[in-house]
Amino acid sequence: MEVPQSERVDEVDLFLSQQDGQIQRPKGPSCRHPARQKCTNCLPLDPFDEEYLKDKDIKHMSFHAHVRKLLGSHGKGTTLKKPLENLRCSLKPNCDAHKPFPKGICTKCKPQVVTLNRQKFRHVDNIQIENQELVNQFLDYWRLSGHQRVGYLIGQYQTHLEVPLGIKATVAAIYEPPQHCREDGIEFLEDKNAKIVDKLLEMLGLQRVGWIFTDCWTAARAEGTVHYTRHKDSFFLSAEECITAGMLQNAHPNITDYSMDRHYGSKFVTVVASGDESMHVNFHGYQVSNQCAAMVEADILCPTLYTPELAYIRETPLSETHYITDVQYSEKNEYGAEVLKNGRPLPVEYLLVDVPAGMPKEPHYTFHAPGANTTRKFHVENRQAIGQIQGGANLTQYSGEFSTNQFLELATNFHFLLYLMTNEMQQISDEWVKRLCEAVKSQDRGAAMDWAQECEDWHQLMAMAHANDGGGHEDIPVIPGAEPYEGSGGGGSGGATWNCSHCTFQNEASSRDCSMCGLPASD
Repeated sequence: MEVPQSERVDEVDLFLSQQDGQIQRPKGPSCRHPARQKCTNCLPLDPFDEEYLKDKDIKHMSFHAHVRKLLGSHGKGTTLKKPLENLRCSLKPNCDAHKPFPKGICTKCKPQVVTLNRQKFRHVDNIQIENQELVNQFLDYWRLSGHQRVGYLIGQYQTHLEVPLGIKATVAAIYEPPQHCREDGIEFLEDKNAKIVDKLLEMLGLQRVGWIFTDCWTAARAEGTVHYTRHKDSFFLSAEECITAGMLQNAHPNITDYSMDRHYGSKFVTVVASGDESMHVNFHGYQVSNQCAAMVEADILCPTLYTPELAYIRETPLSETHYITDVQYSEKNEYGAEVLKNGRPLPVEYLLVDVPAGMPKEPHYTFHAPGANTTRKFHVENRQAIGQIQGGANLTQYSGEFSTNQFLELATNFHFLLYLMTNEMQQISDEWVKRLCEAVKSQDRGAAMDWAQECEDWHQLMAMAHANDGGGHEDIPVIPGAEPYEGSGGGGSGGATWNCSHCTFQNEASSRDCSMCGLPASD
Protein backbone atom coordinates (compact mmCIF):
# COMPACT_ATOMS: atom_id res chain seq x y z
CA MET A 1 0.00 0.00 0.00
CA GLU A 2 1.42 3.37 -1.05
CA VAL A 3 2.20 5.80 1.77
CA PRO A 4 0.22 9.09 1.45
CA GLN A 5 2.30 12.11 0.50
CA SER A 6 1.53 13.76 3.87
CA GLU A 7 3.29 10.88 5.65
CA ARG A 8 6.33 10.59 3.36
CA VAL A 9 9.73 12.12 4.03
CA ASP A 10 10.35 14.79 1.40
CA GLU A 11 12.78 13.86 -1.35
CA VAL A 12 14.96 16.85 -0.50
CA ASP A 13 15.36 15.55 3.07
CA LEU A 14 16.26 12.07 1.85
CA PHE A 15 18.86 13.60 -0.46
CA LEU A 16 20.39 15.92 2.16
CA SER A 17 20.55 13.16 4.78
CA GLN A 18 22.93 11.28 2.49
CA GLN A 19 25.20 14.24 1.73
CA ASP A 20 28.60 14.75 3.31
CA GLY A 21 27.69 18.28 4.37
CA GLN A 22 31.31 19.39 4.79
CA ILE A 23 32.28 22.87 3.57
CA GLN A 24 35.33 22.45 1.40
CA ARG A 25 38.07 25.09 1.55
CA PRO A 26 40.81 25.48 -1.09
CA LYS A 27 44.51 25.58 -0.30
CA GLY A 28 45.32 29.13 0.79
CA PRO A 29 48.46 31.33 0.61
CA SER A 30 49.41 30.44 4.21
CA CYS A 31 49.36 26.68 3.52
CA ARG A 32 52.86 25.12 3.42
CA HIS A 33 52.11 21.56 2.36
CA PRO A 34 51.62 19.49 -0.79
CA ALA A 35 48.35 19.86 -2.72
CA ARG A 36 46.90 16.56 -1.50
CA GLN A 37 47.40 17.33 2.18
CA LYS A 38 45.31 19.48 4.52
CA CYS A 39 46.08 21.80 7.41
CA THR A 40 44.01 23.84 9.85
CA ASN A 41 43.73 26.61 7.26
CA CYS A 42 42.14 24.43 4.59
CA LEU A 43 40.46 21.59 6.45
CA PRO A 44 36.75 21.22 5.60
CA LEU A 45 34.32 22.91 8.00
CA ASP A 46 31.18 21.47 9.53
CA PRO A 47 27.90 22.80 8.05
CA PHE A 48 27.08 24.31 11.46
CA ASP A 49 30.38 26.16 11.88
CA GLU A 50 29.44 29.45 13.57
CA GLU A 51 32.34 31.50 12.19
CA TYR A 52 31.59 30.42 8.62
CA LEU A 53 27.87 31.20 8.98
CA LYS A 54 28.65 34.59 10.49
CA ASP A 55 31.15 35.39 7.73
CA LYS A 56 28.54 34.52 5.07
CA ASP A 57 25.85 36.53 6.93
CA ILE A 58 23.69 33.42 7.44
CA LYS A 59 21.54 34.15 10.50
CA HIS A 60 20.26 30.62 11.05
CA MET A 61 21.86 27.28 10.35
CA SER A 62 19.85 24.87 8.20
CA PHE A 63 17.73 22.10 9.69
CA HIS A 64 20.06 19.35 8.50
CA ALA A 65 23.10 21.23 9.82
CA HIS A 66 21.30 21.45 13.18
CA VAL A 67 20.74 17.68 13.11
CA ARG A 68 24.42 17.07 12.31
CA LYS A 69 25.40 19.27 15.25
CA LEU A 70 23.17 17.25 17.58
CA LEU A 71 24.50 13.98 16.26
CA GLY A 72 28.11 15.14 16.45
CA SER A 73 28.54 13.53 13.03
CA HIS A 74 31.26 14.63 10.61
CA GLY A 75 30.21 12.20 7.92
CA LYS A 76 26.95 11.26 6.30
CA GLY A 77 23.71 11.61 8.23
CA THR A 78 22.24 8.58 9.90
CA THR A 79 18.69 7.65 10.80
CA LEU A 80 19.85 5.26 13.52
CA LYS A 81 19.88 8.05 16.10
CA LYS A 82 16.83 10.21 16.81
CA PRO A 83 18.06 13.39 18.52
CA LEU A 84 14.96 15.52 17.90
CA GLU A 85 12.32 15.77 20.62
CA ASN A 86 9.12 17.73 20.15
CA LEU A 87 8.19 20.33 22.75
CA ARG A 88 4.93 19.59 24.58
CA CYS A 89 2.95 22.42 26.17
CA SER A 90 -0.16 20.41 27.04
CA LEU A 91 -0.81 17.58 29.45
CA LYS A 92 0.24 14.11 28.38
CA PRO A 93 -3.01 12.20 27.85
CA ASN A 94 -4.03 8.88 29.41
CA CYS A 95 -1.66 8.96 32.39
CA ASP A 96 -2.50 5.83 34.40
CA ALA A 97 -0.81 7.03 37.62
CA HIS A 98 -3.80 9.11 38.73
CA LYS A 99 -7.27 10.32 37.81
CA PRO A 100 -7.59 12.63 34.79
CA PHE A 101 -6.87 16.34 35.26
CA PRO A 102 -8.10 18.38 37.15
CA LYS A 103 -8.61 15.59 39.71
CA GLY A 104 -5.00 14.48 39.40
CA ILE A 105 -1.65 15.49 37.89
CA CYS A 106 1.97 14.31 38.13
CA THR A 107 5.40 15.34 36.88
CA LYS A 108 5.25 12.80 34.05
CA CYS A 109 2.14 14.22 32.39
CA LYS A 110 2.67 17.85 33.37
CA PRO A 111 4.52 19.93 30.72
CA GLN A 112 7.66 21.76 31.70
CA VAL A 113 7.85 25.52 32.13
CA VAL A 114 8.62 27.03 28.72
CA THR A 115 11.55 29.43 28.53
CA LEU A 116 11.43 31.13 25.15
CA ASN A 117 14.64 31.20 23.12
CA ARG A 118 15.26 32.58 19.67
CA GLN A 119 15.46 29.56 17.38
CA LYS A 120 18.99 29.13 16.00
CA PHE A 121 18.04 26.99 13.00
CA ARG A 122 15.30 27.09 10.40
CA HIS A 123 13.51 24.37 8.48
CA VAL A 124 13.54 26.41 5.24
CA ASP A 125 16.40 28.72 4.28
CA ASN A 126 14.92 30.54 1.30
CA ILE A 127 11.60 31.18 -0.46
CA GLN A 128 11.88 31.48 -4.23
CA ILE A 129 8.86 32.71 -6.20
CA GLU A 130 9.33 31.54 -9.77
CA ASN A 131 8.33 34.70 -11.65
CA GLN A 132 6.84 38.18 -11.41
CA GLU A 133 3.60 37.30 -13.25
CA LEU A 134 2.73 34.84 -10.50
CA VAL A 135 2.62 37.45 -7.74
CA ASN A 136 1.18 40.15 -9.99
CA GLN A 137 -1.84 37.96 -10.64
CA PHE A 138 -2.24 37.49 -6.88
CA LEU A 139 -1.87 41.22 -6.19
CA ASP A 140 -4.44 42.07 -8.87
CA TYR A 141 -7.23 41.24 -6.42
CA TRP A 142 -6.03 43.95 -4.03
CA ARG A 143 -5.42 46.38 -6.90
CA LEU A 144 -8.96 45.93 -8.23
CA SER A 145 -10.85 45.82 -4.93
CA GLY A 146 -8.70 47.53 -2.30
CA HIS A 147 -9.27 44.47 -0.11
CA GLN A 148 -6.60 42.20 1.34
CA ARG A 149 -6.14 38.65 0.01
CA VAL A 150 -4.73 35.32 1.17
CA GLY A 151 -3.51 32.32 -0.79
CA TYR A 152 -1.65 29.03 -0.42
CA LEU A 153 1.80 28.79 -1.98
CA ILE A 154 2.00 25.78 -4.30
CA GLY A 155 5.38 24.31 -5.18
CA GLN A 156 8.06 22.00 -3.86
CA TYR A 157 11.07 21.92 -1.54
CA GLN A 158 14.50 21.82 -3.16
CA THR A 159 18.12 22.11 -2.11
CA HIS A 160 19.43 25.62 -1.49
CA LEU A 161 23.11 25.73 -2.36
CA GLU A 162 23.85 29.09 -0.72
CA VAL A 163 23.40 27.62 2.77
CA PRO A 164 25.17 24.42 3.91
CA LEU A 165 22.63 21.58 3.65
CA GLY A 166 20.00 24.23 2.96
CA ILE A 167 16.42 23.88 1.72
CA LYS A 168 14.37 26.35 -0.33
CA ALA A 169 10.63 26.48 -0.97
CA THR A 170 10.05 27.07 -4.69
CA VAL A 171 6.65 28.59 -5.47
CA ALA A 172 5.05 27.67 -8.81
CA ALA A 173 1.44 28.78 -8.24
CA ILE A 174 -0.87 30.39 -5.69
CA TYR A 175 -4.20 28.79 -4.79
CA GLU A 176 -6.78 31.22 -3.40
CA PRO A 177 -9.25 29.43 -1.07
CA PRO A 178 -12.76 30.70 -0.24
CA GLN A 179 -12.41 33.78 1.95
CA HIS A 180 -14.12 36.94 3.07
CA CYS A 181 -11.87 39.87 2.23
CA ARG A 182 -11.98 43.34 3.73
CA GLU A 183 -9.83 46.42 3.49
CA ASP A 184 -8.34 45.68 6.91
CA GLY A 185 -8.37 41.90 7.11
CA ILE A 186 -9.26 38.45 5.80
CA GLU A 187 -11.47 35.65 7.11
CA PHE A 188 -10.94 32.05 5.98
CA LEU A 189 -14.13 30.29 4.88
CA GLU A 190 -14.82 26.56 4.64
CA ASP A 191 -13.09 25.09 1.59
CA LYS A 192 -15.16 22.23 0.19
CA ASN A 193 -12.53 21.65 -2.49
CA ALA A 194 -9.56 21.29 -0.12
CA LYS A 195 -9.19 17.54 -0.70
CA ILE A 196 -9.56 17.97 -4.46
CA VAL A 197 -6.78 20.57 -4.45
CA ASP A 198 -4.47 18.18 -2.59
CA LYS A 199 -5.37 15.38 -5.00
CA LEU A 200 -4.44 17.59 -7.97
CA LEU A 201 -1.17 18.59 -6.31
CA GLU A 202 -0.23 14.95 -5.85
CA MET A 203 -0.93 14.35 -9.56
CA LEU A 204 1.39 17.25 -10.40
CA GLY A 205 4.10 16.23 -7.92
CA LEU A 206 3.60 19.46 -5.96
CA GLN A 207 2.40 20.39 -2.47
CA ARG A 208 1.38 23.33 -0.32
CA VAL A 209 4.65 24.88 0.84
CA GLY A 210 3.28 27.94 2.61
CA TRP A 211 0.76 30.76 2.65
CA ILE A 212 0.83 34.38 1.50
CA PHE A 213 -1.29 37.37 2.44
CA THR A 214 -1.36 41.05 1.58
CA ASP A 215 -1.18 43.97 3.99
CA CYS A 216 -1.12 46.85 1.54
CA TRP A 217 -2.33 50.38 2.17
CA THR A 218 -2.29 52.78 -0.77
CA ALA A 219 -0.18 55.91 -0.27
CA ALA A 220 -0.43 57.59 -3.70
CA ARG A 221 -2.58 55.75 -6.24
CA ALA A 222 -1.21 57.70 -9.20
CA GLU A 223 2.35 56.72 -8.27
CA GLY A 224 1.49 53.16 -7.26
CA THR A 225 3.04 53.53 -3.80
CA VAL A 226 2.00 51.85 -0.55
CA HIS A 227 2.63 52.74 3.08
CA TYR A 228 5.64 51.25 4.88
CA THR A 229 3.89 49.80 7.91
CA ARG A 230 5.95 46.74 8.94
CA HIS A 231 9.43 47.50 10.24
CA LYS A 232 11.60 47.21 13.34
CA ASP A 233 9.84 50.10 15.06
CA SER A 234 6.35 48.61 14.60
CA PHE A 235 6.10 44.85 13.94
CA PHE A 236 6.90 42.23 11.30
CA LEU A 237 4.14 39.72 12.06
CA SER A 238 1.29 40.42 14.44
CA ALA A 239 0.49 38.01 17.26
CA GLU A 240 -2.68 36.95 15.46
CA GLU A 241 -0.68 36.18 12.29
CA CYS A 242 1.87 34.23 14.32
CA ILE A 243 -0.94 32.11 15.77
CA THR A 244 -2.36 31.45 12.29
CA ALA A 245 1.11 30.56 11.01
CA GLY A 246 1.53 28.19 13.96
CA MET A 247 -1.78 26.49 13.18
CA LEU A 248 -0.80 26.02 9.54
CA GLN A 249 2.66 24.73 10.45
CA ASN A 250 1.07 22.21 12.83
CA ALA A 251 -1.25 21.13 10.01
CA HIS A 252 1.76 20.55 7.71
CA PRO A 253 4.36 18.80 9.90
CA ASN A 254 7.89 18.09 8.74
CA ILE A 255 8.15 14.30 8.42
CA THR A 256 11.56 13.09 9.57
CA ASP A 257 13.18 9.90 10.79
CA TYR A 258 15.35 11.89 13.22
CA SER A 259 12.49 12.03 15.75
CA MET A 260 10.76 9.27 17.71
CA ASP A 261 7.44 10.90 16.77
CA ARG A 262 8.50 10.80 13.08
CA HIS A 263 7.71 14.48 12.76
CA TYR A 264 9.47 17.60 13.98
CA GLY A 265 8.58 21.21 13.26
CA SER A 266 7.38 22.22 9.81
CA LYS A 267 8.68 23.51 6.48
CA PHE A 268 5.47 25.49 5.89
CA VAL A 269 6.41 29.16 5.30
CA THR A 270 4.66 32.51 5.66
CA VAL A 271 5.00 35.34 3.12
CA VAL A 272 3.69 38.87 3.66
CA ALA A 273 3.16 41.22 0.73
CA SER A 274 3.44 44.75 2.11
CA GLY A 275 5.18 48.08 1.57
CA ASP A 276 8.94 48.41 1.98
CA GLU A 277 11.26 51.38 2.57
CA SER A 278 10.80 52.53 -1.04
CA MET A 279 6.99 52.40 -0.58
CA HIS A 280 6.60 49.63 -3.13
CA VAL A 281 5.10 46.19 -2.56
CA ASN A 282 7.73 43.69 -1.43
CA PHE A 283 7.67 40.17 -0.07
CA HIS A 284 8.92 39.16 3.37
CA GLY A 285 9.23 35.54 4.49
CA TYR A 286 8.95 34.03 7.97
CA GLN A 287 8.30 30.93 9.99
CA VAL A 288 7.26 30.79 13.63
CA SER A 289 9.48 28.84 15.99
CA ASN A 290 8.76 25.30 17.12
CA GLN A 291 8.08 26.74 20.59
CA CYS A 292 5.42 29.04 19.16
CA ALA A 293 3.80 26.17 17.22
CA ALA A 294 3.71 24.05 20.41
CA MET A 295 2.00 26.84 22.37
CA VAL A 296 -0.54 27.27 19.55
CA GLU A 297 -1.22 23.53 19.57
CA ALA A 298 -1.84 23.68 23.33
CA ASP A 299 -4.13 26.71 22.77
CA ILE A 300 -2.41 28.85 25.38
CA LEU A 301 -1.24 31.69 23.11
CA CYS A 302 -3.56 34.53 22.15
CA PRO A 303 -3.22 38.04 20.66
CA THR A 304 -3.49 41.28 22.57
CA LEU A 305 -6.23 43.75 21.74
CA TYR A 306 -4.41 46.89 20.59
CA THR A 307 -0.73 45.96 20.33
CA PRO A 308 -0.06 43.59 17.39
CA GLU A 309 3.60 43.16 18.35
CA LEU A 310 2.67 41.56 21.69
CA ALA A 311 1.19 38.13 22.40
CA TYR A 312 -0.29 36.93 25.66
CA ILE A 313 -0.35 33.63 27.56
CA ARG A 314 -3.86 32.76 28.63
CA GLU A 315 -4.75 33.21 32.27
CA THR A 316 -8.12 31.43 32.22
CA PRO A 317 -8.42 27.84 30.92
CA LEU A 318 -10.84 27.26 28.05
CA SER A 319 -12.36 24.26 29.80
CA GLU A 320 -12.08 22.29 33.04
CA THR A 321 -9.48 19.95 31.48
CA HIS A 322 -7.47 22.69 29.75
CA TYR A 323 -4.05 23.12 31.35
CA ILE A 324 -1.96 26.29 30.95
CA THR A 325 1.75 25.87 31.51
CA ASP A 326 3.97 28.75 32.57
CA VAL A 327 5.84 30.63 29.84
CA GLN A 328 8.73 33.02 30.41
CA TYR A 329 11.39 34.81 28.42
CA SER A 330 14.67 36.54 29.26
CA GLU A 331 15.26 40.24 28.80
CA LYS A 332 17.97 42.67 29.87
CA ASN A 333 16.97 45.09 32.62
CA GLU A 334 18.16 48.68 33.08
CA TYR A 335 21.41 47.39 34.57
CA GLY A 336 22.19 45.11 31.62
CA ALA A 337 21.51 41.91 33.54
CA GLU A 338 19.44 39.05 32.06
CA VAL A 339 16.16 38.64 33.95
CA LEU A 340 13.26 36.25 33.39
CA LYS A 341 9.89 37.84 32.66
CA ASN A 342 6.44 36.31 32.63
CA GLY A 343 4.85 35.76 29.20
CA ARG A 344 1.92 38.04 29.94
CA PRO A 345 2.55 39.79 27.59
CA LEU A 346 5.53 38.67 25.46
CA PRO A 347 7.10 40.21 22.31
CA VAL A 348 6.37 38.19 19.16
CA GLU A 349 9.98 38.69 18.04
CA TYR A 350 10.84 35.71 20.26
CA LEU A 351 8.55 33.58 18.10
CA LEU A 352 9.81 34.55 14.63
CA VAL A 353 12.40 33.08 12.28
CA ASP A 354 13.31 35.19 9.23
CA VAL A 355 13.30 33.42 5.86
CA PRO A 356 14.61 35.42 2.86
CA ALA A 357 12.06 35.63 0.03
CA GLY A 358 12.52 36.75 -3.55
CA MET A 359 12.64 35.83 -7.22
CA PRO A 360 15.43 34.31 -9.32
CA LYS A 361 17.39 36.45 -11.78
CA GLU A 362 16.12 34.25 -14.58
CA PRO A 363 12.35 33.66 -14.18
CA HIS A 364 11.08 30.09 -14.30
CA TYR A 365 7.62 28.92 -15.33
CA THR A 366 6.33 25.58 -14.10
CA PHE A 367 2.99 26.73 -15.48
CA HIS A 368 2.72 28.45 -18.83
CA ALA A 369 3.20 32.21 -18.97
CA PRO A 370 0.87 33.77 -21.58
CA GLY A 371 2.78 35.33 -24.45
CA ALA A 372 2.77 38.99 -25.39
CA ASN A 373 0.02 38.46 -27.98
CA THR A 374 -2.49 36.88 -25.57
CA THR A 375 -5.14 39.08 -23.97
CA ARG A 376 -7.33 36.65 -22.03
CA LYS A 377 -6.29 34.82 -18.89
CA PHE A 378 -8.07 32.01 -17.13
CA HIS A 379 -9.57 33.46 -13.98
CA VAL A 380 -8.32 32.51 -10.53
CA GLU A 381 -10.72 30.52 -8.38
CA ASN A 382 -13.00 32.14 -5.77
CA ARG A 383 -12.89 35.67 -7.19
CA GLN A 384 -16.62 36.13 -7.75
CA ALA A 385 -16.56 39.19 -5.47
CA ILE A 386 -14.69 41.19 -8.12
CA GLY A 387 -16.65 39.75 -11.05
CA GLN A 388 -14.07 37.19 -12.16
CA ILE A 389 -15.98 33.96 -12.76
CA GLN A 390 -14.48 30.81 -14.22
CA GLY A 391 -16.24 28.86 -16.98
CA GLY A 392 -18.65 30.12 -19.62
CA ALA A 393 -17.26 33.16 -21.42
CA ASN A 394 -13.96 33.01 -19.52
CA LEU A 395 -13.32 29.41 -20.62
CA THR A 396 -14.20 30.05 -24.26
CA GLN A 397 -12.20 33.27 -24.36
CA TYR A 398 -9.17 31.68 -22.69
CA SER A 399 -9.21 28.65 -24.98
CA GLY A 400 -9.55 30.98 -27.95
CA GLU A 401 -6.06 32.30 -27.25
CA PHE A 402 -4.50 29.01 -28.37
CA SER A 403 -4.40 27.29 -31.73
CA THR A 404 -5.33 23.64 -32.16
CA ASN A 405 -1.79 22.35 -31.62
CA GLN A 406 -1.29 24.55 -28.54
CA PHE A 407 -3.45 22.57 -26.14
CA LEU A 408 -0.36 21.85 -24.03
CA GLU A 409 0.12 25.58 -23.38
CA LEU A 410 -3.60 25.92 -22.65
CA ALA A 411 -3.51 23.11 -20.10
CA THR A 412 -0.25 24.17 -18.42
CA ASN A 413 -2.17 26.38 -16.03
CA PHE A 414 -2.81 25.42 -12.40
CA HIS A 415 -6.14 27.26 -12.14
CA PHE A 416 -7.41 25.67 -15.36
CA LEU A 417 -6.48 22.16 -14.21
CA LEU A 418 -8.21 22.74 -10.87
CA TYR A 419 -11.31 24.01 -12.67
CA LEU A 420 -11.54 20.74 -14.62
CA MET A 421 -11.98 18.92 -11.28
CA THR A 422 -14.17 21.43 -9.43
CA ASN A 423 -16.53 23.04 -11.96
CA GLU A 424 -20.26 22.42 -11.53
CA MET A 425 -21.06 21.96 -15.22
CA GLN A 426 -19.06 18.87 -16.19
CA GLN A 427 -16.30 17.67 -13.88
CA ILE A 428 -13.50 15.70 -15.52
CA SER A 429 -12.79 12.34 -13.88
CA ASP A 430 -9.63 11.86 -11.80
CA GLU A 431 -8.29 9.34 -14.33
CA TRP A 432 -8.52 11.81 -17.20
CA VAL A 433 -7.09 14.71 -15.18
CA LYS A 434 -4.19 12.54 -14.03
CA ARG A 435 -3.44 11.67 -17.65
CA LEU A 436 -3.44 15.36 -18.57
CA CYS A 437 -1.22 16.19 -15.58
CA GLU A 438 1.31 13.63 -16.79
CA ALA A 439 1.39 15.39 -20.16
CA VAL A 440 1.81 18.77 -18.45
CA LYS A 441 4.63 17.51 -16.18
CA SER A 442 6.55 16.01 -19.11
CA GLN A 443 5.52 18.83 -21.49
CA ASP A 444 4.42 16.18 -23.99
CA ARG A 445 2.62 18.08 -26.75
CA GLY A 446 1.38 14.97 -28.52
CA ALA A 447 -0.08 13.48 -25.36
CA ALA A 448 -1.89 16.75 -24.58
CA MET A 449 -3.39 16.93 -28.08
CA ASP A 450 -4.48 13.29 -27.85
CA TRP A 451 -6.14 14.09 -24.52
CA ALA A 452 -8.08 16.98 -26.05
CA GLN A 453 -9.33 14.75 -28.87
CA GLU A 454 -10.21 11.69 -26.80
CA CYS A 455 -11.73 13.10 -23.58
CA GLU A 456 -15.50 13.19 -24.08
CA ASP A 457 -16.03 15.03 -20.79
CA TRP A 458 -13.84 17.86 -22.10
CA HIS A 459 -15.94 18.08 -25.28
CA GLN A 460 -19.09 18.20 -23.19
CA LEU A 461 -17.64 20.88 -20.88
CA MET A 462 -16.74 23.08 -23.82
CA ALA A 463 -20.18 22.63 -25.37
CA MET A 464 -21.75 23.79 -22.11
CA ALA A 465 -19.32 26.71 -21.88
CA HIS A 466 -20.33 27.87 -25.37
CA ALA A 467 -23.98 27.56 -24.44
CA ASN A 468 -23.50 29.61 -21.28
CA ASP A 469 -20.98 32.23 -22.36
CA GLY A 470 -23.63 34.79 -23.27
CA GLY A 471 -21.83 35.63 -26.49
CA GLY A 472 -18.84 36.84 -24.51
CA HIS A 473 -16.45 35.19 -26.95
CA GLU A 474 -17.21 37.62 -29.77
CA ASP A 475 -14.65 40.21 -28.66
CA ILE A 476 -11.71 37.80 -28.64
CA PRO A 477 -8.93 38.93 -30.98
CA VAL A 478 -7.73 36.43 -33.54
CA ILE A 479 -4.09 35.40 -33.13
CA PRO A 480 -2.29 36.12 -36.43
CA GLY A 481 -1.18 33.01 -38.24
CA ALA A 482 -2.96 30.62 -35.88
CA GLU A 483 -6.03 28.49 -36.38
CA PRO A 484 -8.79 29.35 -33.91
CA TYR A 485 -9.25 26.90 -31.08
CA GLU A 486 -12.38 26.32 -28.99
CA GLY A 487 -14.64 29.31 -28.69
CA SER A 488 -12.51 31.71 -30.67
CA GLY A 489 -15.35 32.83 -32.89
CA GLY A 490 -12.90 33.47 -35.73
CA GLY A 491 -13.68 33.47 -39.45
CA GLY A 492 -16.83 32.49 -41.27
CA SER A 493 -19.37 34.32 -43.34
CA GLY A 494 -22.81 33.82 -44.76
CA GLY A 495 -24.03 31.66 -41.83
CA ALA A 496 -23.31 28.22 -43.42
CA THR A 497 -22.44 25.57 -40.86
CA TRP A 498 -21.47 21.90 -40.51
CA ASN A 499 -21.91 19.50 -37.59
CA CYS A 500 -18.87 17.64 -36.28
CA SER A 501 -19.37 13.88 -36.52
CA HIS A 502 -17.24 13.39 -33.40
CA CYS A 503 -18.69 15.82 -30.84
CA THR A 504 -21.76 17.18 -32.75
CA PHE A 505 -20.62 20.83 -32.32
CA GLN A 506 -21.95 23.19 -34.99
CA ASN A 507 -19.08 24.86 -36.86
CA GLU A 508 -18.90 27.65 -39.41
CA ALA A 509 -18.42 26.54 -42.99
CA SER A 510 -15.00 28.20 -43.29
CA SER A 511 -13.56 26.05 -40.47
CA ARG A 512 -11.60 23.03 -41.65
CA ASP A 513 -11.27 21.61 -38.12
CA CYS A 514 -13.90 21.40 -35.40
CA SER A 515 -13.69 24.41 -33.08
CA MET A 516 -14.75 22.17 -30.20
CA CYS A 517 -12.64 19.01 -30.37
CA GLY A 518 -10.05 20.05 -32.98
CA LEU A 519 -10.72 17.05 -35.25
CA PRO A 520 -10.98 17.55 -39.04
CA ALA A 521 -14.30 17.67 -40.82
CA SER A 522 -15.45 14.28 -42.14
CA ASP A 523 -15.74 13.90 -45.89
